[in-house]
Parts: sequence; C-alpha cells; structure tokens
Amino acid sequence: MNTMNNFKKRGYIALADAAASQFFLGYIIEGFRITLSVVIFPVLLYLYKELNPIITALFTGIIGVIIRSIFMVLSGYTFMEGLYHSYPEIVFYIVYGILYYFLLYRVKESSKSQWLISIIICDFASNLSEVIFRIIIIGGRDFNHIIRSLLIIALLRGILAFLILISINYYKFLAVKKEHQERYRRLIDLSVDIESEVYYMNMNIDYIEKVMTNSYHLYEKLDDENKKEEREIALQIAKDVHEIKKNYIRVIDGIEGIMENKIRYVSMTLEDIVGILRKNIDSYIQRNNLNTRITYDIEGNVSVSKHYYLMSILRNLLMNSLESIDNDLGEIDLVYKTQKNNHIFLIKDNGKGIKDKNIDYIFHPGFSTKFNQDSGAIKRGIGLTLVKDIVEKIFNGKIFVESNTEVTVFRIVIPIGKLEEK
Repeated sequence: MNTMNNFKKRGYIALADAAASQFFLGYIIEGFRITLSVVIFPVLLYLYKELNPIITALFTGIIGVIIRSIFMVLSGYTFMEGLYHSYPEIVFYIVYGILYYFLLYRVKESSKSQWLISIIICDFASNLSEVIFRIIIIGGRDFNHIIRSLLIIALLRGILAFLILISINYYKFLAVKKEHQERYRRLIDLSVDIESEVYYMNMNIDYIEKVMTNSYHLYEKLDDENKKEEREIALQIAKDVHEIKKNYIRVIDGIEGIMENKIRYVSMTLEDIVGILRKNIDSYIQRNNLNTRITYDIEGNVSVSKHYYLMSILRNLLMNSLESIDNDLGEIDLVYKTQKNNHIFLIKDNGKGIKDKNIDYIFHPGFSTKFNQDSGAIKRGIGLTLVKDIVEKIFNGKIFVESNTEVTVFRIVIPIGKLEEK
C-alpha cells in the first residue's frame, strides 16, 4: 500500500513538473531550455518529504523526457528526434536528486534559509551538468558566459521557489488557524448549551431533595400509625431517591469538572467572544429563515477570563430577543460600553414586549410565555433565570429590564474588574 501511494505521489510530481516545463525560454545551447519546472520541483520535494529524492528525480526525468518528446512530435519532429533533443535532461534530474538527497533529505532538521541555499546549489550544479553533457555532444561554447548565466538563473528560480513555499506555508497556517477557531467556536457553543442543562439539573436536585424529605416524613408518620409494610416502602423510596440524588450530583460535578478544565479559564477578548456569538446567531437565523437584523456596537475591548459565562449571558439574551420577535422585520442591537466604573451591556429588540404583569416574574425558574408553534410545547423558562444568576453570582452585577410595545431593553451592569477577574 505504501509503495503504491509513493508511486502515485511521484506520478503527481512528474506530471506537475512536465506541465510546468512547457513554460520555457530557449538558450544558446541547442535543446537546452530554462523552464518553470525547476521552480515547482523543489517545492514538491519539500512537500513530499517522505519520498526519496533520487528515485523521484529519476522517475520525473524519464516521464518529462517522454512527454517533451511527444510534444515535439506534435511540432513536426519524429519521436526519435524528440528523444534525442530531450534525453540529456535526465542528467539534470539525476544530479538534482543526488544533491538534494545529501544536502536536505538526509538532514533531520533544516531551516528555510538552508533549504533556499541548497536548492540554488542543486539548480546551478544540475543545469551545469546538463550543459556540459550537451556541449560534449554538440561542441564547445563560451563556458564562462554560460556559468554566469546559470548562476543568475539558479538564484532567480531559487528565490521564486522560496516565495512559493512561504506562500504555501502561510496558507496552511491560515487554514489551520481558521479550523482551530471554528472548533473552538463549536466547543464554546456546546459548552454554553451544557451549562444551561447543568443549571436545569441543579434545579431538579431541589425537587429530588423535597421528594426524599417527604418520603422520610411519610415513613415517620406511618410509624405512628403502625403500618409496617407501608413504612418500609416509604423508607425504601427515601433511600432510592437519596441514591438518585448522589448519582445526579456526581454527573453534574463530572460535567462541570470537564468544562472547567477544558475551556473555562482560558482568557478571551470581548471582540473574539462577539465574533463567535455572531457566527452562532447568524447560523441560527439562516437555519430558521428569520427576517431579523442584528447590529453589534462594541465600544472598546476587554480581556474576559470567565468568557464562558459572558457568552452564556449574551447568547441567552439574544435568543430571548429572537424568540420574542414576530414582526415582518426584526431588529436587535447588542451594545457594549464602559460607564464610570462599570461594564454596560444593552440588548434591545423590537419584539412584542413583556407585559407589565409579567415583568416581576420573568427571572423566576420555569416562567415562560413562549411555546413551540409546531408541537405546542411550552419553553422551559430557564434562560433568563440562568442569566440573572450568572450576572449576580459570578460577576457581582445587576440586570434590569424595560419594556413596552415598541422596544424591550435588557441592561446588564458589571463592575470593572469582574470580567477580567480569574
């Protein structure tokens, strides 16, 4: 399998080299050409470091000679005439492969500058070898002039190959960086979802505790009434619920431990947080075909240590705004600014607003006026509760809400230093 893969790779190199060799300048020696293939060839050898350069160069030279001979047939030559003009190129590739092998392939680590110097040497020495071979065949020339020309050509092609390699490496760096950012965005997005679920699980622990307490009270009450069988059942229920509670807590602790180790304490700038948030929300809008426009007005930047929590706050509030809009054109504004000694976040929307009678209850666990129009299921109503808890307990801040039929504004005030605090 390895041998077959290497053969394919050498085939790609040979074809790319042959294609590049069609861009050439004639030279003073018959049959000798200055081509772009010598710019491409060392770059390909660098990219396919696992290939032995001597074997690869010989294979490339043979394929190149055959292809050049075929092209010469199309120009009116016989195949043998084309072969006669082309076969000295194999000398170039043999010398190039041997030099590359000793200068770079056998060296475990080499810098970019070493690579540049080495390919210039390979280019010059290989061209010189081919020229000498051709001179032996067709007769003498001005050798001093040839050497100067070949040296200049080797320098120019080496620099061009070096620039191509730098461009490829830079493109790879950007691609890896983009992939890393996308993975990190998805990780944070997933983390925010998990945090909401963990909050809901913590809420359920209180209910489990009540069931356990009530079961035990029932057990004690039945003791007074001399109902032994019912007492045992009530006690067993209390024990089972207690075990459920312990397992529940273990799951929550495990999830929170993983989240904390993986992401929570890596600082992130507000600009990056908003960038991730924007992609997430834009994707949601497109997925659900919403006619809503969101503007982000961020004045200044700040490094946020507990970015995980801030992301949860902003995303929950933006999702709350999106769900409240049933107009033809929804508009949401996310504003950040500093005022005196506070960070200020404003989330405004032109949704249907919050009724006065509901204002005092919107932060209560389980309160919701929203429902799924397809299934009729009522939303769980933990988003705003989670937001309030994070603002107050994690950042020592406050959250305010104002609403009428035209606009709803959530205002978050966090003391300066709390976002940055580790």
